[in-house]
Amino acid sequence: MKSKNNHFLLKKIWRYLSLTFLREDSLRGKIAFLKKVFLFQDLTHKALLLLASRMMEKNYAEGELVFREGDAGRACFIIAEGKVEIFRENGDPTSPDILVDLGPGEFFGEMVLLDELPRSASVRVVEPARLYILYKTHFDALMAESPRVASHILHSLARLLSARLRRENDTPAPKNISNNLEVS
Repeated sequence: MKSKNNHFLLKKIWRYLSLTFLREDSLRGKIAFLKKVFLFQDLTHKALLLLASRMMEKNYAEGELVFREGDAGRACFIIAEGKVEIFRENGDPTSPDILVDLGPGEFFGEMVLLDELPRSASVRVVEPARLYILYKTHFDALMAESPRVASHILHSLARLLSARLRRENDTPAPKNISNNLEVS
């Protein structure tokens, strides 16, 4: 009986260790990826670890809506794999106004980090996608726990918004600012 219990215990330990290494490997990959995203490129490894641990990951099928124009804003999305299109309804359901296509390393819905207004456009997956999701509530918790990390992210967001405003006013913006389109 003792041998059977030991075997059972060893299997549980092995399973736990295997899952732990898989999670750590996945987290390392997520951190390496996030380091390349404009909003997070100035963060330290420790800050990225804190951020990555708060992000959810979800796979979307081609044609699936991530959210619809008018929905409540609850999260910011970072594209790890695949492609999405951002569009606005124009009264003709067969041909909405496509605003932009986004791919890996780009993000949308980031305005939710500043406000919780309804979405200004819809987002549909055009190639199967894996998205990292940062919920506003998780960002707020990060802000309470580590104000310095949150302030770095908000500073990057402010630079992005400044570049967009300058572009709208035909004033040259710094070249290192992302071309992401705001979808609040």
